[in-house]
Amino acid sequence: MNARASIETRPANPTGVAPVLHLHPTRRGNLACAHGYTSSSPGTSEDLPLELLSACLAEAADLGYRQLALSGGEPLLYPDLDELLVRARALGMRTSLTSDGTLISERSWSKLAPWIDVIAISIDGRSAEHDALRRRPGALASTVANLAHLRASGAAFGFIFTLTQHNVDSLEFVVLLAATEGARSVQVHPLTLHGRAVHAFPQACPDSEELRVALLEAARLGRELGVAVHVDALTIQQLCAYRSHLVPQRPIDSLTDVAPVLIVEPDGRVLPFTRELNPAFQLGSLHEATLTILAERWLASGRADRLAGVCERTWEELSGWNAADAVCWSTEVAARTYPAGGPFADVDTPPHEFGVIGSRAG
Repeated sequence: MNARASIETRPANPTGVAPVLHLHPTRRGNLACAHGYTSSSPGTSEDLPLELLSACLAEAADLGYRQLALSGGEPLLYPDLDELLVRARALGMRTSLTSDGTLISERSWSKLAPWIDVIAISIDGRSAEHDALRRRPGALASTVANLAHLRASGAAFGFIFTLTQHNVDSLEFVVLLAATEGARSVQVHPLTLHGRAVHAFPQACPDSEELRVALLEAARLGRELGVAVHVDALTIQQLCAYRSHLVPQRPIDSLTDVAPVLIVEPDGRVLPFTRELNPAFQLGSLHEATLTILAERWLASGRADRLAGVCERTWEELSGWNAADAVCWSTEVAARTYPAGGPFADVDTPPHEFGVIGSRAG
């Protein structure tokens, strides 16, 4: 086994993030989901070459990234998925994959199961709301039926639920489904405005109140149903307690210090921290330079220190809120990398929906 495999991978901060390389190897999708972050669809075709991604994986491991997370598009449509996973494992990386679950079959899963540590299945509520978001009648029933292949293989799997301003009452259904179907966890991820979601749900990002209710519901449902439920949000009390984990010390000399999540888009662009970040902070494209070179240039440019400064300012502003308030940390940081008005000022949405500079998310 490669020496990197023995490196400790437990998360080091309250957001549950260890250094993770988040690859979107394809923009192709089997469904045109209304809240899709990459505007993927069955009619879209954009794949990153395997060798380009393999080089990126090796360099990311050298830079300190210990986990590979794959999504899309639908990653099961990436033609070299099995080989990409094999190469990640050879580097000692833990692997995870997010899928809508409709393409999982006994045959396809048998090829992938040995190389995936955990698979997250997107479940966005009861049948009517899930199918409406997926724009396909029967989508939820198809996904649930395919879970039998995961259980038969003994694979670790969980659900991921997209939280909006209007659907926290659906969380109980999703957690109960997880308990019934053998899912080990439910991750609740607040909606962010990217891709098709920008125009499909311009006013649906959850505010502080909805996040707070989601945290309370997650704790209750976890106790009652025995399923681990994690919300990608922090209370202000937690934020204050974990300042050292959220605000990097400057000067920044390591990419992982300020970008615990590194994102590679289907077109090869490399983004630090979150996809919501102002594009001015992107590292560049893998089509133009290797990840190592992009990282060196980015650190030397001062953008890493500026991003750390944004984290510090965000923490200072949020720490004065009510201790019971809840926020999505990455969204709040990203909002403060834009001028007043936010990244979607032309969308008919109140500024507070984006937590823009000087305003409160909710």
